[in-house]
Amino acid sequence: MKHVEAAGTFSTQAAVRSYESGPDGLMKPETVLHWLQEIAEAHASALGFGYDFVMSRGLAWVEVRLDMTIGRRPAWKEVVELRTCTAQASPLQARRNLEIRDAEGNGIIAASCLWAVIDIRRRRPVPLNKYISPFPETPCSEMVAPVRLDIEGLQPEIREWTAEQRDMDFNRHINNAAYLVWALESLPEAWQEEHALTGIHLHFRKESHAGEQMKSLLFRQGNLTCHHIMQGDELRAEAVLEWG
Repeated sequence: MKHVEAAGTFSTQAAVRSYESGPDGLMKPETVLHWLQEIAEAHASALGFGYDFVMSRGLAWVEVRLDMTIGRRPAWKEVVELRTCTAQASPLQARRNLEIRDAEGNGIIAASCLWAVIDIRRRRPVPLNKYISPFPETPCSEMVAPVRLDIEGLQPEIREWTAEQRDMDFNRHINNAAYLVWALESLPEAWQEEHALTGIHLHFRKESHAGEQMKSLLFRQGNLTCHHIMQGDELRAEAVLEWG
């Protein structure tokens, strides 16, 4: 079930499927990102500027930044509501806020994102209003603030791997959720068993592709872990994760 409310909020209901859940019976963190990408596309399409619209003009939506707080992750078979709104944040970026609510209407996950439209051939952003006029003006202020970790003086733990074809998406680059998986995989299993993930902050700087040699620089301090996802000496994405 999906609908667009008068105030500009788009919502849909969904149940957590078995393959979206981990050994703990809860939705995998990367699945949360996939769900948010899906409702973002559904809402954009309902407004007339979704995937088909931009692709027909040689464009693509790309996520620039994601900030998320997690009260809890929904469990297998649980039915939840996803809600989103969007508005122009700057000439080149749109803000999108998203929320997951339980059956009682309680918010369990909240996120704020920044998106840009890029020219596929040039891989450069273009002004939103050049192709989308007018972009929604419904108030959609930042809901979740960014979190940073000062890494000065901290020694990184280094992990290396090769980006896989399975992580590519329809935009012909590594899907954003893969960066979160890579960040989590750089942490010892014992750490994740002893801590609960309560916040995700991702800053995407440059796209990656299958076959590239990647490495993660992991910095830890208190309840924060900072992950620099690198290709050679180039920073492709930065993840700051909050733990309870």
